Amino acid sequence: MIKDLFKALSWCVFTRRCDLCGDVVPLTQSRCDECLKAEKINGEICTSCGMSKDECTCKSSHHKPEYEQICAPFYYEGIIVKAMHRLKFQGFCENAIGMADEMAKTIKKQYNHINFDAITYVPLSKSRERARGYNQSKLIAEKLSKTLNVPLEDTFYKAYENPPQRNQSARQRRANVFGAFDVNENINPVGKTYLIVDDVKTTGATLSECAAVLDSYGATATYATAFAIRKPNKR
Repeated sequence: MIKDLFKALSWCVFTRRCDLCGDVVPLTQSRCDECLKAEKINGEICTSCGMSKDECTCKSSHHKPEYEQICAPFYYEGIIVKAMHRLKFQGFCENAIGMADEMAKTIKKQYNHINFDAITYVPLSKSRERARGYNQSKLIAEKLSKTLNVPLEDTFYKAYENPPQRNQSARQRRANVFGAFDVNENINPVGKTYLIVDDVKTTGATLSECAAVLDSYGATATYATAFAIRKPNKR
């Protein structure tokens, strides 16, 4: 507790850090030069993959996601990778605040016609969350809930321990998450419109599986959001 308090005080008082990646910045700046230059997702957006239609490869895919639409502010490359790695693996929990702020801007733009009943997030297994000390997607969802004034719901639990998604093909990712999530007993999704939060979207398999679970429990619609989207490998 004391250690966490000192860390929070040192973050705010002794130095000023970039609100996305956590690098030290001048007191007059809230964001480092690299993060200011990070490539955002602009132009006409594909609702299935969340990327600019200039980058979209959905026409070559045979798998339609279960969510209605996805949006994200950044591509997963360069300084954005560093920012996410620091949040996920190095304890830079404060990064979630700046990430959620950027996501909120995108959500307000892309989903301005949607009235969400609840914001939820992709769960971690108990063992993985215990080892890390937190769920990075939940940290982001908590901030989004306050910014967007939409209730936060602890909707899902991990039904079994599946291997991490990274370094797997799109097909392996879909198989890896099949049946991996279920809804907590105290949750009733019937008639609700959800916004599901994840940190990074690669193939969308995890978000799609979560959306499928909500659909099976009677949710009206599910939309998705992430901080960053990884571009597919071009062959």
